[in-house]
Amino acid sequence: MTSAYHNINDFVTQVKKTDFARSNRYEVMFMPPPFLQGHSTSQGPSPKLISMMVEDGIFPGLLVGTRPLRLNNLNEQRANVIDFGGDSITFTFLVDTSWTAKDFFGDWMRSIINPVSRYVSYPEDYYSTIDLVSLNNNDEVIAHWKIIDAFPRSIAPITVSSTNSQVLRMPVTFAYKKWQVIGGYRPDGSAIGRQESVNIDPEFGFDESEDFNQDFDNQDLAFDDTTGDLTDI
Repeated sequence: MTSAYHNINDFVTQVKKTDFARSNRYEVMFMPPPFLQGHSTSQGPSPKLISMMVEDGIFPGLLVGTRPLRLNNLNEQRANVIDFGGDSITFTFLVDTSWTAKDFFGDWMRSIINPVSRYVSYPEDYYSTIDLVSLNNNDEVIAHWKIIDAFPRSIAPITVSSTNSQVLRMPVTFAYKKWQVIGGYRPDGSAIGRQESVNIDPEFGFDESEDFNQDFDNQDLAFDDTTGDLTDI
């Protein structure tokens, strides 16, 4: 009789070796655009305070889109696009008595589109990065991701009520271009090298462990639907 691929003893041994990642062991660090680097309130520099006030966050996902290809009167699925889910990612912030979060993100959004003149700023003037890290029980980083070209697109209304005295919370939704795996760590604390981690840039398919100095964002590229290759126009 064929044996099971693994048993409960294997599971217990693995858990004792690596433990589980916990939903409450994380950090979110916002790296705002240059004009907001010096933003501050009576409580101190806003970027650091904003990072401390993140109550809920999301580690973004990844989606490979498919389309049917009919072969021999059968529909087979073929991958044709990769999506980083960049239209929205939401973080919830605790609101302190200085209302730093609402002030900070309000200033950021008003710099993107002037509410009076309706002029729209250049993307490089309001883009930022968001660092997401997963921590173990000793506050050591065990995984690190970076969200690229992020900016706030929505501040949700905040409801107040005379029937309770709960801490106010403010959800902020961001749009972004993509996210990248920055690194990870083994259970013993040693860093995983670039060759051992994910090295393929999902957007362009080249190995990030090598020294590439090409600026793909400034090139006109065409996607060959037959071969799947990117070629110069």
